[in-house]
Amino acid sequence: MKQTSPPGLSPDAAVPPSRSTTSLIAALVLAAVACQLCISMPTPALPDIARRLHADTAAVGLAQALFFLLGGLLSVIMAACSDYGRTRALMIGALALAVAGALVAAAAPTMAVFVVGRTVQSTATAVFPLALRVMRQTLGPGQFGRAMGLITAANGGIVGLDGLLSGWLTDRYGYRSVFLVMAAFGVLTAVVLGRTVPEPERVATGRLDWLGLTVLSLALACVELGIGMAAGAPAGGVAGMLVLGALLLVVFWAIERRRPNALLPPQYLRSRQAWPVLLTSILVTMGMLSTINFVIPVFSQNREVGYGLSATEAALFFIVPVCLVNVLLAPAVGTLAFRVGWRRVLRVATALTVPVLAALALGLSSRWLVLALVVLVGFGLAGAMTPLNGLSALLAAPQSPSLLPGVNSAAYGVGSSLGFVLAAQLAGPAGVHSADGYRAALWAAALVIALAFGASLLIKGRPDAPGERI
Repeated sequence: MKQTSPPGLSPDAAVPPSRSTTSLIAALVLAAVACQLCISMPTPALPDIARRLHADTAAVGLAQALFFLLGGLLSVIMAACSDYGRTRALMIGALALAVAGALVAAAAPTMAVFVVGRTVQSTATAVFPLALRVMRQTLGPGQFGRAMGLITAANGGIVGLDGLLSGWLTDRYGYRSVFLVMAAFGVLTAVVLGRTVPEPERVATGRLDWLGLTVLSLALACVELGIGMAAGAPAGGVAGMLVLGALLLVVFWAIERRRPNALLPPQYLRSRQAWPVLLTSILVTMGMLSTINFVIPVFSQNREVGYGLSATEAALFFIVPVCLVNVLLAPAVGTLAFRVGWRRVLRVATALTVPVLAALALGLSSRWLVLALVVLVGFGLAGAMTPLNGLSALLAAPQSPSLLPGVNSAAYGVGSSLGFVLAAQLAGPAGVHSADGYRAALWAAALVIALAFGASLLIKGRPDAPGERI
């Protein structure tokens, strides 16, 4: 079947020469790694940060919470701005600010200064959706599939491996060395991007809808804050934030209906190219990431009902294998999705993960069985995240090709938060002296992924791109 070029580019411009294509993909993979390092490397160093800066866990948690909250918002804001030109400059600027934030955090004499540095560092999270925009605008469909797998592997596959490096650096040199490594890698990535990445042409017309963008950002902030508060805040406060977020989304809808240069036109928001992708992303991260990054690691460290592993042993036994699976599988998934269809791969991955999670719930007593099943969940994660990243770029509105990837990145954050909150509520009370709470969390994850499969069935291809196997 004939393949079409990405919207906004001629067929010739969509496919650069082979050497420049390889350099471009390598640069974007570096950008994804830089983004992921800023997200995950500080985690093993958190106890050392609290000790050296004479702070409690609440203060360290505030720094992390602000990083993720602002990171999700900046992903949306910078994605919207990139549709009006200077995408490469935005990527380099985001990395430059992230480097500055890392240096501030590394040199911080007090916890307050560290919080400022970590907050500034959150600009790094905007790099990933911008990289997706560059890929979509500069690569042909076949190259896009392979590149999507590589960038997904880079963005998700180093989780665990970078944690081990961070732990070693913290133990040997202290937490400041971790942030210096992130800063050095950010500088390297910014230089490579400046020399390699072309500047995609401007596709949006008119002026940026700043009012709509502001209301959308506030709505997402309220939703993320509400979910983040669910673990310990009063129910009234949580409900209030979620209701406020919902009301702001209604206001956003009303604004977009009246705007000639709408950020996301209502007809596009209603279409099955937009909301089913976001819903599926929320459900996939909610079910799979909570299993891999919370339920199984926490259960494996439980000395009464689990396996009594240390934190390092749990990471080596259950998290690193999933990372390696993602690194090896995601590029192949991208190539396969290009050939057989992105939606088909997504549906197969989610459908096959449901019985795996059910088997996990039934087989917690066997460490080796759990290891094998967790690796299979890793297969499902790579098989779902690669198509979701691809679909967010392929199905984006033609007049704003960066915005859906940006909002989709925020959806990943919402789904992850929901998954951790749900798993903690189910496993927490009963999980101290019994495995029943962990089993309940795994059954809930299986149900959530079944819902993700149902949501994926609602995703519809683009009528104006019949040559692409979406």
